[in-house]
Amino acid sequence: MEALERARDYLACYGIVTQQFVFQRAVGERETMHAIRTHARAAVEQVRGLIAWPGTPRPAWVAGFLAGIFDAEGSCSQGVLRISNTDKEIISWIDRCLRIMNFRFVVEHLDHQRKKPIDVVRLVGGLREQQRFFQSIDPAISRKRDFAGQAVKSNARLGVVSVERLGKAMRLYDITTGTEDFIANGVVSHNCYARPTHAYRGLSPGIDFETRLFAKVNSAEKLREELSRPGYRCEVISLGANTDPYQPIEREWKITREILHVCAEFNQPVGIVTKNAMVERDLDILAPMARKHLVNVFISLNNLDRELARRMEPRCPAPLRRLQSMKILSEAGVPVGVLVAPVIPFLNDHQIEPALEAAWQHGARQAGYVLMRLPWEVKDLFKDWLERNYPLRAKHVMSRVHAMRGGRDNDPEFGSRMRGTGELAALLAQRFKKACARLGFNDDRMMRNRELDSTAFRVPAPAGQLTLFSDE
Repeated sequence: MEALERARDYLACYGIVTQQFVFQRAVGERETMHAIRTHARAAVEQVRGLIAWPGTPRPAWVAGFLAGIFDAEGSCSQGVLRISNTDKEIISWIDRCLRIMNFRFVVEHLDHQRKKPIDVVRLVGGLREQQRFFQSIDPAISRKRDFAGQAVKSNARLGVVSVERLGKAMRLYDITTGTEDFIANGVVSHNCYARPTHAYRGLSPGIDFETRLFAKVNSAEKLREELSRPGYRCEVISLGANTDPYQPIEREWKITREILHVCAEFNQPVGIVTKNAMVERDLDILAPMARKHLVNVFISLNNLDRELARRMEPRCPAPLRRLQSMKILSEAGVPVGVLVAPVIPFLNDHQIEPALEAAWQHGARQAGYVLMRLPWEVKDLFKDWLERNYPLRAKHVMSRVHAMRGGRDNDPEFGSRMRGTGELAALLAQRFKKACARLGFNDDRMMRNRELDSTAFRVPAPAGQLTLFSDE
């Protein structure tokens, strides 16, 4: 049913409506087989066009084809991942797509006296390559991706190389915060780790977080006082360090806009993280600041699937709208980055490469990612949401989360909480790094040119008083 639902959803994206029916009823040990169909001639012709072999396969098509053929003809058992077929053309396409994705494999030809000869494509490289296959390709049938009981092997050197004395005693500090928050992630998102902050006020991290908002209406005034202090040392200010600075109520309150006005007045560098297209409203402030190397904007984009985005981030702009914001900001001269966050195993991790490609095409030149975090009450909210929205994937998602979080729902440790630990987390990091390198993200020379300038900071003179500084 998982593969069938994916096929139905895929066709629906192209406006092809299908009906589900029982293709074959249960007989003996054979279970009931379901199918989908369409009778409309135009829809049938459209399906034929969609499944035709492409001239030049795009990365998304390659991943989709390999996922589909694995669901249909693949298996992963006793430590071996294989895909079998009797059709030479299909085997040829499997070969081609695996090469495009840089997988190592062998093709074994088997002759049968009473059956058609069959070719078996077998992935080599062990569990690590199998895991990379599943993370990159994302087949729909979860039971085919179970690694329980398999040994995890690696050629990495994990031994202690040396231990050196510092020659002095040093105090050890635990800098883990009570809320476990570190970097901004979103507006109203079922996995948003800003939710626990509401619990400190005796409110629910669930519905209260979404309906009862707190606004620091004098933020700009307090910021001006802080920047004007004689002992202030200029460092980059981040907007979006716990929740999105462009919440819907920002339309009325304009708190973020007032803060940006103050930053522009003081030549105070600022970094913005948001997933809201409302950031375009402040282009009249951001563009002049960008010309002075005083601002950059990261837009959160963790998938291109409108339905998944609607379920994960209700009331937030659709992925295509965020891409449009990237383009508008970039064309106005504002440095733009993309934050692929949160990455959720078996739910949106297959969207990393497509999201990066789309962001690059729309002007983003820096990229980062954050593995999903489930601190405090968030873990229960997320599990409940997962069971309601993706019941067939729920156990598999949490199993993979535990594998990347040291057996726990969440890792609060500074330095590992944003990326995870273990071989699976390392593979995810490697995928992201390779995709960024292939597209051109985070180029060293470009990054130097986009560094925010803290040297131009100055306290403006009171109204009517002359100043020795120039705005140029």
